[in-house]
Amino acid sequence: MSQEIDDIILFGKNAKRILEDITFKTVIDSIKEDVFHDWQTTSPSQENEREKLYSLLKAIDLLEEKMWAVSDNAHVLKINSDKIKSRK
Repeated sequence: MSQEIDDIILFGKNAKRILEDITFKTVIDSIKEDVFHDWQTTSPSQENEREKLYSLLKAIDLLEEKMWAVSDNAHVLKINSDKIKSRK
């Protein structure tokens, strides 16, 4: 495997390790709960504040989605790389 492929695979493994880490999960869940609580306690007339809080929740979701995508892509790359090596 090339160094670049190895780096991508390692990057993906690290992303997965972080996502599955209990500390990371706990912190992310806590942030989501805090932001959701703040959103619930705003009045409908506080449109700007509600939009900011909603955007923050979406950003947290996007962070997790991107990290899972990095992990998944690296996993697929490893499988394909292993298949190519086994054909040689």
